[in-house]
Amino acid sequence: MNFIRVPLSRVGAVIGPKGRTKRKLEELSGCVLNIDSNEGVVEISSPNEKDALKGLQVISATRAIGRGFNPEKAYQLLEMDYYHLEVVDIKDYIGRSKKRLGTVRGRLIGKEGKTRHIIEDMTGCDLAIQGHTVSIISDLEGLEAAKVAVSMVLGGSEHGSVYKFLEGFKRQNR
Repeated sequence: MNFIRVPLSRVGAVIGPKGRTKRKLEELSGCVLNIDSNEGVVEISSPNEKDALKGLQVISATRAIGRGFNPEKAYQLLEMDYYHLEVVDIKDYIGRSKKRLGTVRGRLIGKEGKTRHIIEDMTGCDLAIQGHTVSIISDLEGLEAAKVAVSMVLGGSEHGSVYKFLEGFKRQNR
């Protein structure tokens, strides 16, 4: 039995309209989800203890929904073994300053979402930026490149440098 906490604002997304998202997560994983909507705690139990991987995958999928991904993107973590979730904490780069958090999130998203879209297009990943975290769903190669690009932006690198890195990654993986 595993537990995962999701932000209270995202509990409804984990449950879904009329419980659809929760049912789909259970159906794809073979696990049972008990959701405490007052506390934001999801209890995940796997009747089939032999398939521990599915238990870990449903934790990742639930966490992804909690971090801002739409359920369709999160289901990829259950359906395809080669997709992974990584959550990067922006506070690790900037400390506790709320003003700085807003600035850095803005840099990561870019004007009209440009930086975010370039990172997603060049690496084949999906990004969700919520609160003080950046979440990435991707295959392993794209995940590593996206993590480096996100780290570069969070670390203060110029956007041009990040784009050059991503172009090099794209060229190398054609």
